[in-house]
Amino acid sequence: MPSATPLRRGCWLGLGLLIASASAADTKTRATLLLAADAARPGDSVLAAVRLQMPPGWHTYWRNPGESGLATTLAWTLPAGITAGDIQWPPPEPYVTSDLTTYVYHDEVLLLVPLKLAPDLKPGRLSLKARVDWLECEVACVPGAATLTAVLEVAAADRPSANAPLIAAWQKRIPPPGPDLQARAVWETPPAGDTGTLIVEGQAPADFQPTDFYAYPGDGYEISPAVKVLSADAGRFRLSKFIKRFDKAFPAQIAGILVGKASAGAPVKAFEVALDLPATTASSAPSPTAAPVATASPAAKAGLLGMLGLAFLGGLILNVMPCVLPVIALKVLGFVQQSKEAPQRVRQLGVVYALGVLASFLVLAGIVIQVQHAGGTASWGMQMQNPYFRLALLVVVTLVALNLFGVFEITLPGSALGAAAGLAAKEGAAGAFFNGVLATALATPCTAPFLAVALGFAFTQPAWVTVLIFTAVALGLASPYVLLSWHPGWLKFLPKPGAWMLRFKVAMGFPMLATAIWLFDLTAPSFGEGGVLWLGLSLALLALTAWVWGEFVQRGAKRRILAWGVCVALLAFNYAYLLEDQLRWRSPHAADTGGDIVKDGPEGIEWHRWSEAAVQAARAAGHPALVDFTAKWCLTCKSNKRFAVDIPEVRARLKALNAVAFRADNTDPNPLIAAELKRFERAGVPLVLVFPAEVSKPPIILPAILTRSIVLDALAKVGPPTVASRTE
Repeated sequence: MPSATPLRRGCWLGLGLLIASASAADTKTRATLLLAADAARPGDSVLAAVRLQMPPGWHTYWRNPGESGLATTLAWTLPAGITAGDIQWPPPEPYVTSDLTTYVYHDEVLLLVPLKLAPDLKPGRLSLKARVDWLECEVACVPGAATLTAVLEVAAADRPSANAPLIAAWQKRIPPPGPDLQARAVWETPPAGDTGTLIVEGQAPADFQPTDFYAYPGDGYEISPAVKVLSADAGRFRLSKFIKRFDKAFPAQIAGILVGKASAGAPVKAFEVALDLPATTASSAPSPTAAPVATASPAAKAGLLGMLGLAFLGGLILNVMPCVLPVIALKVLGFVQQSKEAPQRVRQLGVVYALGVLASFLVLAGIVIQVQHAGGTASWGMQMQNPYFRLALLVVVTLVALNLFGVFEITLPGSALGAAAGLAAKEGAAGAFFNGVLATALATPCTAPFLAVALGFAFTQPAWVTVLIFTAVALGLASPYVLLSWHPGWLKFLPKPGAWMLRFKVAMGFPMLATAIWLFDLTAPSFGEGGVLWLGLSLALLALTAWVWGEFVQRGAKRRILAWGVCVALLAFNYAYLLEDQLRWRSPHAADTGGDIVKDGPEGIEWHRWSEAAVQAARAAGHPALVDFTAKWCLTCKSNKRFAVDIPEVRARLKALNAVAFRADNTDPNPLIAAELKRFERAGVPLVLVFPAEVSKPPIILPAILTRSIVLDALAKVGPPTVASRTE
């Protein structure tokens, strides 16, 4: 199912990946590789088992994790002559928390894989290796990984292992095919729009009464975990399941397992089935549960070349978005310094900067592709939903600001160079590449005009198209700097290097400090009630460490070894006491979103918490609806709200229409929001929709960058309040 949440799947970029790797070292789950035989004959098959043992309260996920989570994956490294089959999954148990249903394993699970030996294998001992990746969750979720090994002897006779009985017991749990059930799927009513209700029915033998259908993951659709057990004749069963499609048509077949009611002390009984869906044509009727989309798909109006052009233009415009402005300040300093260097050197640094941007965007594209292949819903800026990434970016941006203020220098230790020499040291190849990485990291929370359409298209296409679109965005973002570096004559319009650069360098530290404050506001709530205090103290201690380093190690002439020791002690105390003991940085949780209604100021709009059902209920009662898909890390969203949405004129118009405003907060991952963004072909926030009160009418989709007139015009189109809304 593609609705699983990206946060619990651990998507991060750059330094966020390093921190995630560190956190994975403290995973609770123990993984081992077992074989059903110590020795086997050529041509035989041997069952291998990856055994995952979770402590009480922790769980890992089934092949379809449900509305959240991440399935366990295996990657084999086997000697020639041995091939691995597919994973055989025991039935999971449903697990409900925070209104999300997932399919999980508690305590212990054995994932079985048949290994086939070639008939011509020569006798001897062979080493088998498997890389296993999993996600384990209690309250917080931690990605885990292990490389497991086992030895199998190819011999003239089979020899079972000591683990053979355990593996055989788990093999009995694997759902066998269930043709005797004669299971089939029919539509309850012809599907309207992109949703429908399926009736799964068939024969129920005396010893097995199906109570649920767990769908295998599939492309282009999702089946809700919610189930209704319907009345049926004796000896039969009937279940109701909700299906939603993301492609142009519903799938021709769905597969999964029919699960019986669990009994105390006995494993859950299940059978594997493949259900052919009745043919249906795309209906033009509106969906009763999901509003139709008003406008034709932009992707349908422009081919791949058009989308690549929009992606390039969007990347170009990103250079003037507020997210990237702090990095532009760094590049201005670099260009000033480069104006006195050799043209060949200037060109090299421009290309290296572009490579940093391109490499970062390719990493982002790889993450998107992996999330989608794992059944998740990827979105633009999704790494900002990860608290580890936000924390890493906060530390980096804080250090960059301190460096610009002159607290310490990014130079060779002990050098006391002047301002120009210091800037030259920082504008080397490594500095240029890092600026490209940092520009990308800060650009992703922003959505520029044209970029939303291109990314919305990319997130629904094959992997190679996604890579092309992300490459075009990267080229657009990097192109101004490459152009200037290859035409150094244009740099003559910049001031000559001089003493003013020291003042300008310090001045540019303030935009970077503002970025750090913004990131602090996003990050601290992820660590609970004390997050602001302990994270703030940790950053203050980090700043003190940087000052000691700069003042007594880099610029000092005496007692440098003592200063080294003080820096090490401060860092150790910072990590051990503030981050580990007090902040508990490895156990973040979603920030409290408050009650059902929130206001950003005394006169602000009353925002209701969004859900599709709440919007439909408001419209059914005769109210138009304004829905703002937003996130705290999205500066474009904040700009839209400040200058175009939560303003007196819009508030007055909403009141006159008796409209209801909904906020869909995507600061932390929400699979329902991700699915809705995908339905409207948006790669991420912002997305603002205006719904007429009439349920049959589609919403008005507003552009990514809003103005006062755009919002007011959209509200004017939904008309005056209906009779129902006036009388309430």
